[in-house]
Amino acid sequence: MKNVKIIIADDMGSMRGILKGALMQGGFTDFTEVDNGQRLLETLRGGRFDLIISDWDMPKMSGLEALNAVRADDRLKNIPFLMVTANAVKEKVETAIQAGVDDYLAKPFQPEMLNIKVKRLLTLAWKEKKEKQAQA
Repeated sequence: MKNVKIIIADDMGSMRGILKGALMQGGFTDFTEVDNGQRLLETLRGGRFDLIISDWDMPKMSGLEALNAVRADDRLKNIPFLMVTANAVKEKVETAIQAGVDDYLAKPFQPEMLNIKVKRLLTLAWKEKKEKQAQA
């Protein structure tokens, strides 16, 4: 898990710290933090990341808008995207699923649940990548 690069997008520095702390409990160590969806996209386009964790409600560009942009970009569309938000109402969850979110986590959350979801998403992404390489 030490080679996994995770980008965390949340406009609240305290929440980015909570997410990092929880992920460190799961053995993750490589994080990039951004405070809005616009910076998320700029940073994604300038580097290599294995997982996106994003809040929904952010200034400049929401997590949903960022998700739509990620899924529309051929270079980024296969990066697993975990939406973490306090707004876990059914309609928002359905909207995020339709936009291509890989998983959803409601705040407040238990660190163990975050790590279970992150590890599952990474395992699925690595499996899909291996299958594509085998078909090529």
